[in-house]
Amino acid sequence: MTRTVVCLDGLDPAYLDAVETPALDALAERGREGTCEAAVPTLTNVNNAAITTARPPADHGIPGNTLFDPDIGEREYVRSAEHRQADTWLEEVADGGGDAAAIVVKEKLRDLLFGERVDAASAEEPPARLEAAVGEAPGVYSGEASAWALAAAAHVRETRDPDVLYVSTTDVVPHKHEPGTAAAADWVQALDAGLAALARPGDELVVTADHGMSAKSLCVDLPTVLANAGYDAEVVRCIRDAHTYHHRNLGGAAYVHLDGAGDGALDLLADVEGVDRVLDREAAADRYRLPADRIGDALVLGTEESVFGPIGGDAETAVDGDPEATHATVGLRSHGSAHERTVPYVTTTGAALDSTVDARRAVSGRE
Repeated sequence: MTRTVVCLDGLDPAYLDAVETPALDALAERGREGTCEAAVPTLTNVNNAAITTARPPADHGIPGNTLFDPDIGEREYVRSAEHRQADTWLEEVADGGGDAAAIVVKEKLRDLLFGERVDAASAEEPPARLEAAVGEAPGVYSGEASAWALAAAAHVRETRDPDVLYVSTTDVVPHKHEPGTAAAADWVQALDAGLAALARPGDELVVTADHGMSAKSLCVDLPTVLANAGYDAEVVRCIRDAHTYHHRNLGGAAYVHLDGAGDGALDLLADVEGVDRVLDREAAADRYRLPADRIGDALVLGTEESVFGPIGGDAETAVDGDPEATHATVGLRSHGSAHERTVPYVTTTGAALDSTVDARRAVSGRE
């Protein structure tokens, strides 16, 4: 018997409401279904780490896609197991002599979640044995990459029958297409077909998502807002990573390092159009169970319609507009804020995997 957890990246419940999903429905009939809350910031790194460790960010240590070290003034992408501060349950199984396997789309996630302690593979750097079995891996910026990951996982399950198996897909389609569109429907149906091939009677299975997705129409340039008011601050967009095709590094959460600027900067940010909530370090760590030593002086969360990013100029993935402006119109789908917390889950009747959902509720933080 294989115990399997599948994270369908970016699967907002609205996508399931818009299309028939016979495989997920059949799984729900064997167990239970519903929604639960993702950890904040609502990002792939944060929530895949939460799912695979069954711990909140305060324990697993991953607060976003980028870390900033104020002592040296440098940023680094979070993509290595060395960034994690807790073991995954797959590592614990493997260390105990069990057979643990994982299939993910992006290599950065394989590195972050498993390092060298779990037999894990990615669609981005696929091993020849998997491509020989299920076909050449498509590009990671395609909807087909998710279907490939599920097919590879089904092959591993059939040929190896590991004790535990983890699968994580990619969210390029929901970033580009809203629920109800043909492209979105094709993506969801392909996921459903992949789950049908992966699900085997007698196995324990849980399917969930790492975050939802929202249409964004407003970009807010937080560094310009702070600079205009005379504050020397470093703003780290939580979504920032090397994979910009999906989201252009524009998301609804940011950490602010104020360099002793005081509460005045937080009060200023709280009144900015497009800002939903500003929490100082202590409040953010308490409410969302974040690692206080890795989140700067404040967490800024956007509204359902807003993202944070640079406007104009030559800045990384800047939005078109006046470089001196603090706000600009933008059109994309993204995540990161508290408005993308609600995610679906479906489990079979296995008590061990039902506890995964219960753990998900426990690690998501509290309002």
